[in-house]
Amino acid sequence: MNALAYRPDIKITELLGRPGRFTLSAEVIPPRNGAEQVKVLGQVAQLVEAGAEFLSVTKGAGGSLRGGSLPIAQVVKERLNVPCIAHFTCRDLSAAEVENSLMDHHYFGIRNILALRGDPPDGQPEWQPRAGGHSFAYQLIEQIRKLNEGRYLERAGFTGDSESREPTQFCIGAAAYPEHPNPEERIHFFELKARAGAEYGITDMCFDVGAWARFRDDLAKRGTEIPLLPGTRLLRTREQAERVMKKFRVAVPETLLERLPTKEASLRDPEGCENRSVELLLELTEGFRRAGAPGMHLFVISDGDGAAKALRELRR
Repeated sequence: MNALAYRPDIKITELLGRPGRFTLSAEVIPPRNGAEQVKVLGQVAQLVEAGAEFLSVTKGAGGSLRGGSLPIAQVVKERLNVPCIAHFTCRDLSAAEVENSLMDHHYFGIRNILALRGDPPDGQPEWQPRAGGHSFAYQLIEQIRKLNEGRYLERAGFTGDSESREPTQFCIGAAAYPEHPNPEERIHFFELKARAGAEYGITDMCFDVGAWARFRDDLAKRGTEIPLLPGTRLLRTREQAERVMKKFRVAVPETLLERLPTKEASLRDPEGCENRSVELLLELTEGFRRAGAPGMHLFVISDGDGAAKALRELRR
């Protein structure tokens, strides 16, 4: 039997590298451990139907308990026939556990990995990585790049022929933080990831086209030019935007903030609020397009219906 059990995925860089094309994609969150998967799989199908050209599946933020990134990515790839990025965090893994888990992804045909350190668990500011693990995302990226070169970890007592080890074929992505408070660090940290082997980047939540463009240009001036996909989300109310700014330490421009309805107004007219939310996202996306972004990556937190509506409008 020579056929592969699972079809290898299309690499995201093949989509982001198409001349003149602006890619629409979305990011979903797995259900909490123990919750039914039906809802998130239905949401995924809805987003694909609406026009998402590829998806990504997170691991959950703040150390939350959300397994399922690999099987959901597999369903997206195999059943819905669109490429999918599996988020991979190394926060609690040794280097050996990283390699073993990545081989599961490889054998399932998963080719697109967003390589992340992972958030420290909420309420544990003194968290430290596992002994023998990675402290930074660029170290994980370097390990994945070595697997792509056929360079696996050496095991005590291993007598196999190292030349027979098949290289993996991962397309490695990295997180980017255009609004990190230290201007030098925001560039340097992403440079480390690119030098280690990252082939594309996805930003954290971004509502400021200028901040994204400056970050891209600053990287290019220092020789780092890989596709940089802006990530954003629907904003429904002014109060929600203020919470997002505080939690994620990003800016929502005043010109956008003042056009958002208040929570009280949204309760009086929920349909009008949704329409305004979609309208503002369309304008923001057009701003990214004009600035030269390769696409827009929509974070779907809880508003799957609104996100699907926005993608349908953007696809027109």
